[in-house]
Amino acid sequence: MKLKPNKREQIFPLPVALISTISNQGVRNAAPWSNITPILRPLDEVLLASWLKRDTLTNIRETGEFVINIPPVGMEEVVMVCSRNYPPEVDEFEMAGLKPRLSEKVKAPGIEGCLAWAECTLIEEILREKFSLIIGKVVNLEVDENFFLMKKAGWISKKSKTSVLHSWSRGPYIYLPQRHRKIGRLF
Repeated sequence: MKLKPNKREQIFPLPVALISTISNQGVRNAAPWSNITPILRPLDEVLLASWLKRDTLTNIRETGEFVINIPPVGMEEVVMVCSRNYPPEVDEFEMAGLKPRLSEKVKAPGIEGCLAWAECTLIEEILREKFSLIIGKVVNLEVDENFFLMKKAGWISKKSKTSVLHSWSRGPYIYLPQRHRKIGRLF
């Protein structure tokens, strides 16, 4: 069976993350993101793709910082609130009822209740006609000790069943991994 090349999300599961940023005016932003990938192990860089008209992209350009937050299953409703298109002056942490988590290396807050937090600084932006690729350096990486256990040689394992949200298979929706139940449109 052949698929159109733009149907690649049919075969590539995309974990949903919440990118948190803060504007130069101090307004907090949180937006769901699926187009994120680490760049080659063992490098400490990540790549994210963004449409050009996004408050998150504007904040990253202005401040050079962002946090990748990995929400667990159970935060679907919060992610859906963050997917709404708010004006830049609206604090999305307040709108979604998010509790900020103090970051160690960047000014942008993380989001409490997530499984992991990657604090990042902007290394490079590759601007294309309709989108931008952001290369960020992970300057601090933490996981919630309630869900993960450190093993020898720096490997981590799950203490309990954890599951992340995915945008997979049928467009920009959140899917619960075990049940593959569509719960709502992201964008």
